[in-house]
Amino acid sequence: MHSRHAGFSLLELLVVVVIVGLAVAIVGLSVGNNKPQELRNDARDFANYTAQVEDEALLSREPWGVQLYRETNAEQGSEHIAYRFLRLTDQGWQPDAPRDIPRVVHFSDNVTATLEVDGTEQLIEPLNPARDDKKKSDDTSNGNNKKMRDDNSKTLMPTIWLAPGGEVTPFKLQLRFVGGEEGPLVRSDALGRIELEIRQSDEN
Repeated sequence: MHSRHAGFSLLELLVVVVIVGLAVAIVGLSVGNNKPQELRNDARDFANYTAQVEDEALLSREPWGVQLYRETNAEQGSEHIAYRFLRLTDQGWQPDAPRDIPRVVHFSDNVTATLEVDGTEQLIEPLNPARDDKKKSDDTSNGNNKKMRDDNSKTLMPTIWLAPGGEVTPFKLQLRFVGGEEGPLVRSDALGRIELEIRQSDEN
C-alpha cells in the first residue's frame, strides 16, 4: 500500500495567491480612499472651529484671532501646518480657546496649504522660538527683556482676525497634499461667515 504525501496542489496555491492579492488590493484602495477624507476632515475642523470662535467673539465682545503656522518636529524630521486661537487681552494677544475647542490643531501628515489674506497670498511661516524662559529672563538686562517682549508680541499675532462686531479678515485657505491637486477650500464671505467648499472630485 503506497502512502500519500500531504501537500498543496497547484490549483490550491493559485487560489491562495489570488486571495492574498485581493486582500492587498482592498487594503490599498482603503488607504488611498482615506486620503481625500483626511483633507475634508481637516478643512471641516478648521471651518467649524473658526466659526465657533467667531461666535465667541460676538458673545464676549472681545477680539479673537486664528494664527496659522508651521511646526517642525526636529526628532522626527517632519513638519506640520498647525493653527491656534488667540484672544486679545490687556497683556496683548494670548493663546486661548473657548470650551470644547482645542488650543492647537495640526493638519494631517503631508498636508500643505495656500493662504490668501485680504486678496494677497501669505506665507505660512514657523513660529519664532520662545525666548522668555526663566533662566534667560534672569540672565538678561532690562533692554534685552524689552526686546524679548517685542519678539513675543510679533510671534503672538493672528493671521485672521475675528472681530467682536462680526467682521472677519477676508481669507481663503486651500488645502492639498504635497504634490497633489488642490483640495477643499475654506473662506470668509462678505458677511463674515465661514464657508467650506468641497469640489466634486474631493468627494470621491
